[in-house]
Amino acid sequence: MIDREQADDLMMEALTRVTGITRTAPLADEDCEEVIRIEREAEANSLMGLGKVVNAGVREVVECDWIYVALTDMEFDWGCHPNLLMKKGDEIVGEEVTDPQRIKHLAEDKNVWFMHKNFVVYRNRVAFPHDIMKKICYFEIPCHPADWCIIDQGVMQCHSIIYGSPSTPCDVFLKERYFQAEDVQGSGTVLIGVKLAK
Repeated sequence: MIDREQADDLMMEALTRVTGITRTAPLADEDCEEVIRIEREAEANSLMGLGKVVNAGVREVVECDWIYVALTDMEFDWGCHPNLLMKKGDEIVGEEVTDPQRIKHLAEDKNVWFMHKNFVVYRNRVAFPHDIMKKICYFEIPCHPADWCIIDQGVMQCHSIIYGSPSTPCDVFLKERYFQAEDVQGSGTVLIGVKLAK
């Protein structure tokens, strides 16, 4: 088993090879609590006009064994994963869709309502708009697998590598703390979590 310093070197090297990631740093342990505090505050203030927004992705990342912060630019590929879900309990009742073929297919489904050109609501899973107006539903920012982070599993054995998208206030905090407040047009931050194989 490699130590934390070796793991940090390995992860930083792997992350800098990812197109669209310009700078990286290990997240200091003491900053995990601050990240959660900022995200809770952002959640308390974040009503998308239709409901509360919970950043489950960042919460999951900060529970990982090792955490890294990366500065991204416009070339970073966010993939086709939904970056916003609408949930009723644990069930997904709406989601962001970016794949053009899937959008075309969903547009023909009578059970689907487009809240926005890239956000669908599944009518058969929710009493729309009643469940939203009564705050039965909420929005969730999920985490995703960091398929773009390729490391040598023979050197560092991971159960999984995931990433989450910080809220705007958390993005500002991370840029100030780790990247000298760099705020180039189109830049952002992601938090990457490594779950070690047990």
